Amino acid sequence: MQQFSVVLNQLIGMGVMLVVGVVCVKTKLLNEDSLQGVCRLILNVGIPMLVFSNAVSGTTREDLFGSAAVIGITIALYALLIVSMWLLAKLLRLPGERGRMFQGAFIFGNAGFIGLPLILALFPKQGALSFALMSLTDQFFFWTYGVWITKPKANRQTYMDEHPAKTLGSRILGMLSPALVAVILAIAIVLIGIPVPQAVIAPLHSLGAISTPLSMIYLGGLFVLRDWAGVLKRYELYVGIVVKMVLFPIAFHALLVAVPPMLGLGAIPRSMADMMTIIAGLPTMSAIVMFSEREHNMPEYAVGLVLATTVASLFTLPAVSYLTF
Repeated sequence: MQQFSVVLNQLIGMGVMLVVGVVCVKTKLLNEDSLQGVCRLILNVGIPMLVFSNAVSGTTREDLFGSAAVIGITIALYALLIVSMWLLAKLLRLPGERGRMFQGAFIFGNAGFIGLPLILALFPKQGALSFALMSLTDQFFFWTYGVWITKPKANRQTYMDEHPAKTLGSRILGMLSPALVAVILAIAIVLIGIPVPQAVIAPLHSLGAISTPLSMIYLGGLFVLRDWAGVLKRYELYVGIVVKMVLFPIAFHALLVAVPPMLGLGAIPRSMADMMTIIAGLPTMSAIVMFSEREHNMPEYAVGLVLATTVASLFTLPAVSYLTF
């Protein structure tokens, strides 16, 4: 019940921040260009600093090895999500690009903007390190399968075809993002055992702390600037919210609790199972909009899914937390 209260309070706060974003755009304090600048600041500075500063703060190699199971759990999570959303799109008979955009939107959750603040609030000691390990797998799936599934079918090849590279090293570099670099650097520092002075961690953490309020202001601003209301008439939106944001995380939590002991692997720490349940039930990742606009592939549809699922998460995440924690 205490963890449920934490989730509820965090999401109420995020809802208030969303409203602030709406007001900022309505009063002309922010516009399209300034919101894009805010988005770049979050992606390139805020989230990388937040992940890095929390992951290296007081973390030991023993802590890292103790959290390594998160990688395997994340692989299982995305394998199940990819299969489930593909089947759901088929059952709903979603045509062409609409079906593929639906899959991408409901596979990839907004871990950076919404998931990370929740994880840190729930699990301040182990949360950042577990999130960093989860991000390694999350980013790999997102920058490969996520890029591919959101491309128009006529253009869909591979990420490597879109960014030609002659060597394996240059292909891997093409997948890097500031957040992923921060994750890799933090894990390397912990493995090597390099001490990071608190005088360095403190300002980095302060920079990272801007991520949550700015991301909510950014999403709130999109409510005003984008024509997204048409998505509310799409039946798959409501089916997707119920399946992916309520039923799937509850079922995934049950699997994490029951299956490993049945296989003789021992019980997964409850905090890890709870964390991955939050990740499984997150609303649509904001970067899906960037992909759709870049490819001119149903951008209004993508924006609508991001905004509608973000609002829905204010209700679904507390409900899932109440039922599973």
